[in-house]
Amino acid sequence: MARLALSAELVGHEGRAWQASWDRSGEQLATCSGDRSARIWTPVAAARFFSSAQEAAVAELGDGERRTSESWQCIEIIDNAHKRTVRSVAFEPTQGRALATASFDGTTAIWEKEPGADAHECVATLEGHENEAKSVAWSPSGQLLATCGRDKSVWIWESNGEGDFDCISVLMEHTQDVKMVLWHPVDELLASFSYDNTIRIWKDDGDDWCTVATLAGHTSTVWAGAFSPDGRYLASVSDDRTLRIWTRRPERAEEAGGADAGFYCQPSMAYDCIATVPDSAHSRAIYSVSWCGPADGAPAGELGYLATGCGDNAVRVFKVTAVGERLEVALVHTQENAHGLSDVNCVQWNPAHPGWLATCGDDGTVRIWHLES
Repeated sequence: MARLALSAELVGHEGRAWQASWDRSGEQLATCSGDRSARIWTPVAAARFFSSAQEAAVAELGDGERRTSESWQCIEIIDNAHKRTVRSVAFEPTQGRALATASFDGTTAIWEKEPGADAHECVATLEGHENEAKSVAWSPSGQLLATCGRDKSVWIWESNGEGDFDCISVLMEHTQDVKMVLWHPVDELLASFSYDNTIRIWKDDGDDWCTVATLAGHTSTVWAGAFSPDGRYLASVSDDRTLRIWTRRPERAEEAGGADAGFYCQPSMAYDCIATVPDSAHSRAIYSVSWCGPADGAPAGELGYLATGCGDNAVRVFKVTAVGERLEVALVHTQENAHGLSDVNCVQWNPAHPGWLATCGDDGTVRIWHLES
């Protein structure tokens, strides 16, 4: 039976730890917090750490205070840009030298670290959201950046290099807060998740970005989502305590639009919910989900693992298997009290070291786990 083994604990944030983002090498982890900072962490010896799966005792100081495990270190604290909570953080995916942070102060900051430099410098501050910015995400090419906020909007920015960004679209079709934005791993599509209970899929139609699909089915706030690594499936989690998996229907010629499609962008994609983990699996709202692809050499049909972070203080791991046209989603492990008696705000699988998971909690800590079969 699979289980999560705690391998390291990262201590330093003085407020809730909201989100974690691995760089493309999987050997640096950025986190952000209610203490208005972002931190960058790395294993002291990455090759040795990720090649072994030994459990690490959670270290404590003499007075009972927690401290960072000896196998990890904080190499940078970024705390000089935002006036309020830093809610989201994301490494640029191609070179990993840039970092974006989105804050409740309504701004998104872009940080770059030149080769040989000791620290990141703020090279751009993106303004436009009327209030809290909730999420920031880079496109796979690193050329586009998406942000979303409490003002019900999604903004798309284009990088022109050297810290210069232009806003190329402001999308206002959600009717409530937008909680998260997420890029498709293969196609230039953007997904947004909202308090209005829906997920929207956005695409550039040549003139502007527009909704090409609206995914409805959740009965309460949709907090987050995760694409499968090949982009074929989309998982979503909600305040309704369910996890849903969606897949895109094959496109029909009449759905593709064209010269007679009219002036306005027409919905041209359709997604079906093909699997639902019922609300009995989680006892409170699910705040985060992450998808780890199958291991090399895995049998046909195995699609890897989903991890969820929940308001019931637990992290759950589900194995996903394709059986013909349908998916089976089986709960294989529940890590109760993954952050003590605190909500789990984020789960994030390592992109380069399969089976390694970072989690963030209301207790202010970041934990590194290894999935053992």
